[in-house]
Amino acid sequence: MLGDFVYTEEEEVAEFKPKPTDTPSKIEKNLKRFLVLAAIIICGGLIWWFFISPTVAPATVQVFSFPGMDRAAVLYHAGIGGMATFASVNAADVQLLLSSHPLVESARVAKSFPDRISIYLEPRQPVAVSIARINGRMQPIYFDRHGVAFMIGGSGPQNAPTWMPVISGLYHGSLEIYLGARLPEPILPLFSRVGAIMDENPSIWQAISEIGVVWNDNGTFDLVLYPVNNFIRIRMGSDITVTDIYYALLMLDVLNRSGGTAPSEIDVRSGIGVLTAQGARVGG
Repeated sequence: MLGDFVYTEEEEVAEFKPKPTDTPSKIEKNLKRFLVLAAIIICGGLIWWFFISPTVAPATVQVFSFPGMDRAAVLYHAGIGGMATFASVNAADVQLLLSSHPLVESARVAKSFPDRISIYLEPRQPVAVSIARINGRMQPIYFDRHGVAFMIGGSGPQNAPTWMPVISGLYHGSLEIYLGARLPEPILPLFSRVGAIMDENPSIWQAISEIGVVWNDNGTFDLVLYPVNNFIRIRMGSDITVTDIYYALLMLDVLNRSGGTAPSEIDVRSGIGVLTAQGARVGG
């Protein structure tokens, strides 16, 4: 016997009746909140990165300069203050300002979004020095191959070559020399030639103590080279080359070895050496 327990059909139906659908779980709610928060953070970061930071945050400035012009001097001449932002710095204007500095041969400014500014400077390379009276004193003036007076006085640029020719007679007529001044057009090729010779064989200037510029009535000029430890001058045209100087120095060496009467000058302007001695000219 099964006792007094009675099993009914209603109880069976009730027991297997499905429960109503559950509401979204806490995990789903938290996930949605996380996604919304992440979207807000990302959007805020993008807004800061692209719109706010370049105009508000101080820029990171890198300076690649040379001895004689430190970081502080570069930033001063570039007009970049400590609180300058990426957006406030105009690369073209900064390049123009720095390129106008007497010591700077070339300037390049690169901007890397969102906050980096890089400044690259190349110094002027001295190829010759001259002496002139400035402010009542005789002072050395250093020129580059473009004929720009980029340094006056002092012991000279740190990148000056060991042997650098001294040029005299540059100041034809009324010529004002000041820092950053460029010499007149007629004389400029001389400095490019001197620079080219220095690139090709800088040691050749060890044999020459001075280059004298002798102006002609028509505005052109000749050059008189004064060899080291020798009283014989070498007269050349304005378009000098290494070959011309070698030829003249070879003639000078032959004369020194000959033991005869030394001329006062060797003239190689025509391509053929002509000796000048006591007013007479003799073909070499």
